Amino acid sequence: MRSAYFGQPASGFQPGGTHITVYLVPVFEGRLTVFDVAAREARGRWLPWDVLDWGANPYECASALADQWCDVGLTDLSLADVMSFPFEGEGWELAIVFRAELAEPAKGDADRVPVMYEPGQLDAIGPFDPVDLERWVTGANAGKPAGDPGEGPKLLF
Repeated sequence: MRSAYFGQPASGFQPGGTHITVYLVPVFEGRLTVFDVAAREARGRWLPWDVLDWGANPYECASALADQWCDVGLTDLSLADVMSFPFEGEGWELAIVFRAELAEPAKGDADRVPVMYEPGQLDAIGPFDPVDLERWVTGANAGKPAGDPGEGPKLLF
């Protein structure tokens, strides 16, 4: 096992490198919104995401993603999860996931058409499993620290 120390910032993905991403889970009236991406190099349905710039604030990045991809106001923007994934070329991705409650349905643009899932309907999207998406869409962990034992003893650590 090696510790996660990082080198100098790079302008693109590096074999064996690390990158930190910000993902946005847009929700409108309890329904997940994904985007049908028309760009040839990125076709498919995706959640808004971006690689976090060196030294940038993840909340600001998530807010910018909401502006760029959804083009509507938000009633809430909250940290939903942080996940770790292996990346091609023996790399590593640290994903910071935000839940965005949309004030109205996403508008999208010519390159990204919003698609709203029916309540309770979810598919695996990118590296995320339906169980994770369900947790984020429904807000099942809202206000609870990770690993909260519920009615059991309250622990600080």
